[in-house]
Amino acid sequence: MKIAVYGLGYVGSTTMACLAEMGHEMVGTDPNPGKVELINAGKSPMVEPGLPEMLHKHRATGRIRATTDGREAFKDVDACLLCVGTPPAADGFVDQRVLEKVVLEIADLRLESGRTCPMLVRSTALPVVHQDILAKLEERLAGRQSPAYVVHPEFLREGNAIEDFFHPSKIVFGCSGSCGRQFCESLYPGIEAPVVFTDPLTAAVAKYADNCFHAVKVTFANEIGALCKSMGVDSRPVMDVFCLDTKLNISPVYFKPGFAYGGSCLGKDLAAMNTYGRRAGVKVPMLAHVEESNLAQIRAVAERIMATGTKSVGLFGLAFKERTDDLRDSPLVILGSLLDKAGVQIRIYDPAIYAVAYSGSHMAYALEHLPDLRRMISDNAPKVIGESDTIVISRSFPGLAWRDLPWRAGHSIMDLNGRLDLAGVDVPVTGLYW
Repeated sequence: MKIAVYGLGYVGSTTMACLAEMGHEMVGTDPNPGKVELINAGKSPMVEPGLPEMLHKHRATGRIRATTDGREAFKDVDACLLCVGTPPAADGFVDQRVLEKVVLEIADLRLESGRTCPMLVRSTALPVVHQDILAKLEERLAGRQSPAYVVHPEFLREGNAIEDFFHPSKIVFGCSGSCGRQFCESLYPGIEAPVVFTDPLTAAVAKYADNCFHAVKVTFANEIGALCKSMGVDSRPVMDVFCLDTKLNISPVYFKPGFAYGGSCLGKDLAAMNTYGRRAGVKVPMLAHVEESNLAQIRAVAERIMATGTKSVGLFGLAFKERTDDLRDSPLVILGSLLDKAGVQIRIYDPAIYAVAYSGSHMAYALEHLPDLRRMISDNAPKVIGESDTIVISRSFPGLAWRDLPWRAGHSIMDLNGRLDLAGVDVPVTGLYW
């Protein structure tokens, strides 16, 4: 089939590349000419394992092209996938303006062409947002077409997005009426996963339920870790035992003591649900305190580092997790900011960040908290080690052997990961919650 993708961020670019791999003809559209130029050159606009190769491959096969013109992208397509941003507004609620604008623009194009082209919305938005947009869509269509509006949430993890796309735990379609269902049934040939057809509002909340629970799981593991640490107990085997119960405790994913959560999804979706709860008078005290607990994890680490009296810290890792360059709501950015404001000299090693342009919403977040980021960051691990007394390690780095770095007397390590191979590193190591 021929499919248009509106929005070429992480979700849009990955969706476009993977559907091209499955044999569909894809045209992507985004108002950012830089993203469009990169994709048309067979390059990826962001760091995501496997994505550059797939975009390059299918730019060459002719199954992928990109344009800044949404009208051009709409020509002759069988459906439109909407992957535009729904960032948090000032109060934490969903900013629906871009999504609403694109939906109504496509509605006008549908009326002009006389084609009821299904819209599959992958952008994350609350049910009240979809209700509002659907009402405006139906008003615009004025009975001349079916809405053909499908809430189709994505469940892709940055850093594992392609693996998650081809091996999903579930596929969810929330259809407004029957129009568009036939397209949905033909979208993913060969992919084996439970497929759920439901209404748009149920599909919308399903995504929030997932992300809120993921945030809760991270927080739960960290709070157990903090209690274990105070009792002199290694929290890692405690949680290993806990995770053996796959019948009641569900799965081990996220249930590992480690550093705070971050990224563009968990905090944003928690904020949206909490804001809705306040507006609707629904009390959700656990969800309301998850963010504070998460921030407490970051503050506690900053306080533990500053209590040592160290004057210089080398942060190994700045993105919110490995295998990505996304800095939005990264707890490591916040940690660096707290230390920087306390007068600690900060050096940062993260090759994925060092290599990218200092632009975009994720970089704006980092620069807001670390204005001197360009001076702090380096792609030279030995240099960062040499200029720092305390080394804070958040994750592994392929090709980097910790034992071979220039350690010296006076160095110390804080391990935020718990799964690193630090054998042969002859300096004191402090575990986060172990």
